[in-house]
Amino acid sequence: MLFRGQDTSLPMSSAKLNKPIGFAFATLIAMVWLVPIVMMLSVSFMPPSQRAPRFGGLLINGISLDNYRTVFSDAPIFRHLVNSLIVACSSVLLVVLFGSLAAYAFARLRIQWKETWFFLLITGLMLPIPTMVVPVFQVNKTLGLLDNYLGLILPYAAFGTPFALIIFRSFFENLPREIEEAAKVDGCSKLGIYWRIVMPISWPAIAAVIIFQFMASFNEFVLALVTIDRNELKPMTLVPLMYSGQFMARPGVMFATLTLITIPVLIIYILMQRYLTRGMTAGAIKG
Repeated sequence: MLFRGQDTSLPMSSAKLNKPIGFAFATLIAMVWLVPIVMMLSVSFMPPSQRAPRFGGLLINGISLDNYRTVFSDAPIFRHLVNSLIVACSSVLLVVLFGSLAAYAFARLRIQWKETWFFLLITGLMLPIPTMVVPVFQVNKTLGLLDNYLGLILPYAAFGTPFALIIFRSFFENLPREIEEAAKVDGCSKLGIYWRIVMPISWPAIAAVIIFQFMASFNEFVLALVTIDRNELKPMTLVPLMYSGQFMARPGVMFATLTLITIPVLIIYILMQRYLTRGMTAGAIKG
């Protein structure tokens, strides 16, 4: 009994000690991550009379909305927002559709050399978009997709599919097969099981893919820069270039534009975040 009391007290005291340390460490990390956001917001509200921010943008002379007024008056910001939403939402739809279809095949169907094909497909995660700009530009030029939404939608979907494949396959493999077997007995086809049974209960995985794919395509810059030249088709990520250059720099207006760019991504994350953790950890523990 004596040893039992000692064994139970030590973990409790250790847990009490580790909890504030963990909280302090998490708070420190959060503060480090918040510094760039605070700087961006601070500079975006900087008065036009202030030529440059002090201490990296943490100190400004006052608060002004003139930078935001300039953004809405100088550029058709809503048109650029629509362009970004068209590209981002279209790539998300393609990634969710084809990524889930391929993942369901890898999780449930018997395919020869399945793991080899899966490995080859997910090697796309090792190819960052900047390294593929020149080949993608040549393909878009050959297919006549320059200054075209498809010139961005198709590459974004191709680059996002490997990540979606991993998330969906892990989630599908962790689903109980009894539900699918019951649907098969009732005469449902494999495609019907995928569409009517599996996808409606896969919202955690779908949400995780939507968040990451939307962020990646909405915030992408390099490929959009070399693919889109017409002003009426440019996404929002190219708007800050209007306010930066060798002989002109308007940091307040530029950072106001960057703040506006973060709003759609933040909205998507808030709407989907309750599913994110479940989707990212799907398949980590097998039942």
